Amino acid sequence: MRYLCSLGLVLLAGAACAASPAWQTSTVYDDYGKLDRVPLPWTPVQVADRTLRVWGRECRWTAQSLLPTSVTSQGVELLRRPITLVVTLDGKPRQVPLELFRVTERRATRVSFVAKGRAEGLVFRVDGWVEYDGFLWLNLYAPAGGKVEALRIEAAMDPPQTTLYQAFDRRKAGWIGEQPIAFPWVADRENNVVDFYHWFGNEDRGLGFTYTSLQHWQPRSEDAIAVLTPGSQATIYTINLIEDPADLRGRSFFFGLQATPIKPLPPDYHSLLADTLYLDDWRACRQLADNMDMTVIWPLETGIMKGLNDPCGVDATRMAAAVQQAHDAGLPLMTIAACPQKVSAQVPELAEYRTEWQVLPESALDWDGQPQLQNCGKSLSLRKWLFHGWTAENVARFGTDGIYFDGWQAGQIACQNAAHGCGWTDAQGKRHSTVPVLEGREFNQRMVLWLEDHCQARLPAGRLLPPGFPRYHYWIHSWEFVPSVMGFATEWLTGEFAGWPLEGPAMLTPEGTYGKCVGLGLFRARCLSTNWGVPNLFDTLMWEHERDQPVNKQTLMAYAWLLPHGVSPALVSYMNHRTVVELTRLMQAFGTRTARFVPGWRPNPWWAIEAPVRREVMVATWDHGPGRPVLAVVSNLEVEQQQTVTLRWKRPAVPVVTDARTGEPVGLTDGRTRVTLGPESFVLLRAE
Repeated sequence: MRYLCSLGLVLLAGAACAASPAWQTSTVYDDYGKLDRVPLPWTPVQVADRTLRVWGRECRWTAQSLLPTSVTSQGVELLRRPITLVVTLDGKPRQVPLELFRVTERRATRVSFVAKGRAEGLVFRVDGWVEYDGFLWLNLYAPAGGKVEALRIEAAMDPPQTTLYQAFDRRKAGWIGEQPIAFPWVADRENNVVDFYHWFGNEDRGLGFTYTSLQHWQPRSEDAIAVLTPGSQATIYTINLIEDPADLRGRSFFFGLQATPIKPLPPDYHSLLADTLYLDDWRACRQLADNMDMTVIWPLETGIMKGLNDPCGVDATRMAAAVQQAHDAGLPLMTIAACPQKVSAQVPELAEYRTEWQVLPESALDWDGQPQLQNCGKSLSLRKWLFHGWTAENVARFGTDGIYFDGWQAGQIACQNAAHGCGWTDAQGKRHSTVPVLEGREFNQRMVLWLEDHCQARLPAGRLLPPGFPRYHYWIHSWEFVPSVMGFATEWLTGEFAGWPLEGPAMLTPEGTYGKCVGLGLFRARCLSTNWGVPNLFDTLMWEHERDQPVNKQTLMAYAWLLPHGVSPALVSYMNHRTVVELTRLMQAFGTRTARFVPGWRPNPWWAIEAPVRREVMVATWDHGPGRPVLAVVSNLEVEQQQTVTLRWKRPAVPVVTDARTGEPVGLTDGRTRVTLGPESFVLLRAE
């Protein structure tokens, strides 16, 4: 959350519906869970023989393995060989083949199945289902039990498809190198954060694994519940279920598998724009009102809501005035920024529901002098309160264009609270944490169905959203992306970690840059849209936002990173407003929202970089087809080095090339031109 905007509205005493009991008796939340309805832009699950199909992906079983033999995304195979269950008996590892695969239920939203296999007389069974977003949930167990020396799952992935990784651990993201990567269960002991999501992929696709509990596992160390081992022939991801002799009786192993991207991107994902709501005429938000996709209000300085999450404590008079002012200015406005994983101290329901709602061990954030209690989405009553509060009491009541959550409900912090069903106790009496992944999924699935029925967001001028895409906004902020839980969002917001970096100088100092604080590997693992299917907007913490600010060094640096990656700037109120307006108007004039975009890591159909051949030097283009102008961004993302880039035009007809910002001609000799770029800088070229 930020200490930002002030709308200049008068604070009125009192809350709109602070003690409303409507959420307790509402059945809307429950009814939506019973609907067999697939929200946009997904399509129903399809099944044929042993193959499960969802939008863009396919998962197939053969006799070779109890687990999937093939996983494809966008027609590309992600595996080098089948995912295998390996059981060690009498000192010998054995792969468990498939004997039976039977579909047990077919619905539009979900297909359920059972798979069976055996090794040396030991029978294994998998009860599973896949839903329309491609999330495959598996329960692996041995119905009759049996003793094993070890049990593991191996996923051998294709190295070209696994160059990047990210986990639910802020220290673990970036390029996959040559050394093994061990994944601990507990990522942050002080804050009880567990690393329950591991993803491996490249800039366009990948494969993610999701966990909820280690209750029946027996790894030798919780510091290596899974290990990624890079290799030239295959990148092996090993899940260490049991590493010492044990009986399988009564043990079940639950885990999720999901290929990415999980849904189609809107065609203009690379040109979205969002900001904090400001109404001053000089600000980029107001000047670009015709091109703004979303605006959001921060609660601290506006006083519209006390604390971080109090949906029934929103000041109705001031919120209604803010919505009206935004819409009068042509700006779409979200609900006030709220942290759904917290409960504000003044919420009346806490007196009755604190024990049921809270995370254990208890965690609270001090915000504006008051504790904000960490809650747990496993609690049904919490989910009902939160759902009703932000839909009926805010979106419907005030006519907002969607919901903004600064954080996401269920799955962020592990929990041991038995009052709502979290945690488990081992034989020594020690309590362990679990993660409410499935409850978080359910909350978000029902949320988007409600928004689909009740919200028609204003579209900026020039946005041609094709049929089949939702017309609401469900914008979620996170440092890590977990599509199995938060993939139902229509947009994500990341980048805050650039202001509070993992390593390197802070962005608050002039020497702080994305290259020094983030790096290309971390940026591509965490911040792209293409490998997730959810448009990501980047929180550009530039601090060059004053009126008539003469300095735009960091703003230009940010565009050098964002433009070739198709990552849109969000909360542009931090940036140099003149520069934001200039570059946005340039993109608008070209019509990037309706253009084809080719990002900087793919082969470009118009320009080739002949030198230097470096990953940090790239060209990306927008075009409207042959015979039309082409807009190119050439970026040098080297941290210290200036680069002179040689570009070759790839088409027979030699165009006239100009600097798109200045209009100055850029000469071509034998179809080639050279541009010199400083560290973390860019140039825009127009060819026609």
